Amino acid sequence: MHLYFDMGWFGILSGSSINFLNIYATRLGANGFQIGMLTAVGAVVSLTLAIPSGHWIEGRPIGKAVFWSSVLYRIGFLLFVPLAVVVRLCRTNLGVDRAGFLMAIPVTPLSVGFNALFAATVPNEYRAYVVGVRNVVLSVTYMISSVGSGYLLNRLPFPAGYQIIFAIGFLARR
Repeated sequence: MHLYFDMGWFGILSGSSINFLNIYATRLGANGFQIGMLTAVGAVVSLTLAIPSGHWIEGRPIGKAVFWSSVLYRIGFLLFVPLAVVVRLCRTNLGVDRAGFLMAIPVTPLSVGFNALFAATVPNEYRAYVVGVRNVVLSVTYMISSVGSGYLLNRLPFPAGYQIIFAIGFLARR
């Protein structure tokens, strides 16, 4: 059951904060290169840190490593809440790229550790079923949170709407 709730919370996170991150960066004045970097930085960090993350997790209890990586990742969404005010005060939009880079670092051990945790938790004969149900839960929660987030963003002024969306991302448990 926890594996299903985990995916539901990730669907809320993805449909709210992650889904609207590039739009938020654009509203803050990010150029095309910065949007591209924001999108690509996760893959670059993952390629760079996947093997070291595996070695780091190997020497620790998997559950604790996944939990603390998740906590660090969620804290990253708090960086986006005051970012609009900081960008206006400093007259720069580099904070979006830096926050995206910082958030990508704990995602790598989270992904590596979760895969190991999933394999250790779910027996072979149930993995396909569990993954299928997780995908359904992700799809439903992603759709609902995307529509709900879009509704909020249409109703609330900038940057308050985005601050609420990123607060939702912070609160979404993964």
